[in-house]
Amino acid sequence: MKRRTVLAALSAIVGARVLSGQAQTGVLRVGMLMYGTGAASDRYVEGFREQMRALGYAEGRTISIDVRRAALSRAAADRFAAELVADSPNVLVSQSYGIRALQARTQSIPIICNYSGDMVTAGLVKSLARPGTNVTGIQLLSLDLAGKRMELLRELLPALRNVAVIADPQHPGENRERDVALKAADRLGMSASYYPVRNFAELGEALKTAYARKAEALMIFPDSVTNNSTEQVAEFALTHRLATVAGWSHFVEVGQLISYGPNLQASWQRLAYFVDRVLKGASVADLPVEMPSVFELVVNLKTAKALGIRIPQTVLLRADRMIE
Repeated sequence: MKRRTVLAALSAIVGARVLSGQAQTGVLRVGMLMYGTGAASDRYVEGFREQMRALGYAEGRTISIDVRRAALSRAAADRFAAELVADSPNVLVSQSYGIRALQARTQSIPIICNYSGDMVTAGLVKSLARPGTNVTGIQLLSLDLAGKRMELLRELLPALRNVAVIADPQHPGENRERDVALKAADRLGMSASYYPVRNFAELGEALKTAYARKAEALMIFPDSVTNNSTEQVAEFALTHRLATVAGWSHFVEVGQLISYGPNLQASWQRLAYFVDRVLKGASVADLPVEMPSVFELVVNLKTAKALGIRIPQTVLLRADRMIE
């Protein structure tokens, strides 16, 4: 009886250890590398987490999400990318430069991303329909939107004649988006000049030059330079009384005038769908890259008042959100 009791006890201990090990290995792991700062970045992470919960994942029990924030430092992004890849998570999630930092270190771990440029031109995927690499997600670039933003400027300022287009020429797909914007300006009877900015110093010089050349409004493309200089651009525009139109809402949240483009919160939530598919066995190489499906028009009424611009009723009625 004693021997049987001892064997039963040992068996129970071994069984408990096995179950414990299964529980540990059963926790799926997601690594997130965020390349940006501010409240918007925090909202995107929380939106992703909320959607993962909606899909049935319980953080701490069935899934772990390791978030690293590089805060616009490529050196930090490279370091965090190396750490995340070394930890061998089931899937990685990122944006902007973080995608490249991760893909440079792994071609096997799936990478799900939001990308503001052209993913094919950038070499991240072979095609949108069938990525053929370890990267997929949502491509935020939409050439149609560049023309619509120019039309918004014309609607706000019927007498507008001179627009400065600010963008990073190194951003994949930017050249095509720029061409669409310039053609739209010409079609609307406006003159549009392009100012390339490759870094923060060039952005400051471009703004000064555009103002010196009598620009009346600024069109700001969303890329790694402008996306992280939103407050600088807003302050310059307010000081020099320039209207601004941008692609993403957080440009307007910090003081720029108007934006029209994808709802980034919805796009980050949508990334959870890709992660869920991969965790359930789908091949990342076969998951088509998607385009955004939710768009928003955001107007900063406080900025409009400071600039002396009366927002037409036609724009107010279409606005998804107004900042007062």
